[in-house]
Amino acid sequence: MQKITKRSKKKKKEDREKYRAEIKSRKYGVVQNLTYAMGEIWSIDKKMIFSCFAFAVSYYLARLCATLTDKYVVELAAAGFGSTNLLMICIMLIVGNKVFGSIQNIVGNYQGFIGFNNLYNHFALKLMHKNMTTDYENNEKPGISDRLNKARDSLSVISLNVVINIRGTLRHTLEFFTYSALLTTLDIRVLPVVVLPAVACYNIERHKMKWIWNMQDNWQKYDRQLSYIQNVGGDFSKAKDVRVFGMQEWLEKAFSRSLSDRLNWLRQQDAWEFRHNLLSTIVSFIGNFCTYGYLIWLVANGGIGAGDFVLYFNSVFRLKEATSDWCNNMSGYQWISGNINNYREYLETEDITNRDKGVNIPDGEYEIEFRNVTYTYGGAEKPTINNLSFTLHNGEKLALVGLNGAGKTTIVKLMCGLYDVTDGEILLNGVNVKEYNREEYFKLFSAVFQDISVLAVSVAENITGQPEATMDKKLLWDCMKKAGIYDKVMTLPQREETPLVRSVYQDSVDLSGGEKQKLALAKALYKGAPILLLDEPTAALDAIAEQKMYMNYLEFSKARSSLFISHRLASTRFCDRIIMIENGTLAECGTHAELMELGGKYAELFELQSSYYNDGEVSI
Repeated sequence: MQKITKRSKKKKKEDREKYRAEIKSRKYGVVQNLTYAMGEIWSIDKKMIFSCFAFAVSYYLARLCATLTDKYVVELAAAGFGSTNLLMICIMLIVGNKVFGSIQNIVGNYQGFIGFNNLYNHFALKLMHKNMTTDYENNEKPGISDRLNKARDSLSVISLNVVINIRGTLRHTLEFFTYSALLTTLDIRVLPVVVLPAVACYNIERHKMKWIWNMQDNWQKYDRQLSYIQNVGGDFSKAKDVRVFGMQEWLEKAFSRSLSDRLNWLRQQDAWEFRHNLLSTIVSFIGNFCTYGYLIWLVANGGIGAGDFVLYFNSVFRLKEATSDWCNNMSGYQWISGNINNYREYLETEDITNRDKGVNIPDGEYEIEFRNVTYTYGGAEKPTINNLSFTLHNGEKLALVGLNGAGKTTIVKLMCGLYDVTDGEILLNGVNVKEYNREEYFKLFSAVFQDISVLAVSVAENITGQPEATMDKKLLWDCMKKAGIYDKVMTLPQREETPLVRSVYQDSVDLSGGEKQKLALAKALYKGAPILLLDEPTAALDAIAEQKMYMNYLEFSKARSSLFISHRLASTRFCDRIIMIENGTLAECGTHAELMELGGKYAELFELQSSYYNDGEVSI
């Protein structure tokens, strides 16, 4: 086992500088972030603001009543229950404790059952909205993905700890001044004996946590490994591979290995915490011994009565607790502010695409031109698309072909506005697409992408994206027939109302890869956009289904411009023009007949594919 890493002077200096740099790099300070969070809370649930004060005050008063009750009950018992005044005071304090305790419970229940959930959903919805509407490229940038993960981790802190910390600060402030005043009436010298050990214990705790904060990079990789292995072991999509390839034994060994490494650091953390907890206990004991010893000496020598002894005894405990908790609250604001800052930084992620009104989208005919377009992925050394120029004419059926990695899918994402060009420009009817409102521009396209996403809703809702009350059933059935999935849907238990994704709903079904492609095609047809983008729409279809799709292609692409990507070159015969992409550039362009006559790369690939089916035999 590795020894506990000691924090040398150099390490302490580095940690301080790192911490200061982190604080300095934050866009907003503590006050700004707390103001932002409280403003958000006020805008959606004003009751939560008032409940902070109500909870803090009722909690404080309930505990104060309990503290005073102990004093007067002892005095009442000493007086033999003959004092009516003491009896009434006790009754009033007990009733007050119950009343304020009930108010605290009512407010706490509201916050716990309604308030905190309401806040969490509000902040989560804003985060989800930003994630769904920000530039698509932002989702693929590692730095912004890390920012999103930090923002997600911050959700529970913002929605829960802001309120808890503020109400705690209010309560502990009231308790600090109240019990300080009570002890001052006894002997003002008692205050430092109570407060200083509490502050010392707080600093011991901070020193303990600093080591944990500084060391956590050493064990985070093991946490990630354990989390990954657990997810793989429980992921339904990987269940077949786990069983067929006997991966369970390997996964169990890998889990044990990572767990052993993680436990090694946990043992070190346990040893480190034990030393600090022991020191904190000793410091606390010394303070308690001095204070309580002094109180016992006073009561033994007649300096105070039994009732006052109980009051001061409880006040010492309350003051020490309030001091320690108040310090934790103050420290907590820095941590909370950091989380709010992470959340706000992601929400303020810059979008480079036009979100203003922009140029009006034209009606009727659409022509898209790539003019000297270059696109380079973030972090890549070479461009994926390099100085590419071509035009998709209005009503044209254009095919994109090329080897894997040629850049075909990137072209589709550039055309429909998911990516912005690195250099060059894309024009819609002669106007740079950057001039259009990006949300309006998206409406021009229906697309079937390679990575098909199926939502855990009904078949009809997956296709239409609408609730049943507003969907066009006649159009829905027509699109399912054109996509070739109608017959399958009619065999399902609830037909088009059958829910999908079996891991979510018990009465749902899972579709095959080919059926998912047909579903995606039906979805694209239902949208009815004037430009149709098909990225390998037959990759998962069998030969018969593929042939039917080709036969329907001419029909459902009528009066539309379409861009068709396929590795099966025989399908390109249905298109008006074919573009051969090689290494991100235009290698050849023409009709099928023209490219075959040219005898270039396209003809070579076509002959290679067709040779597998000559005379029903495979050519070697």
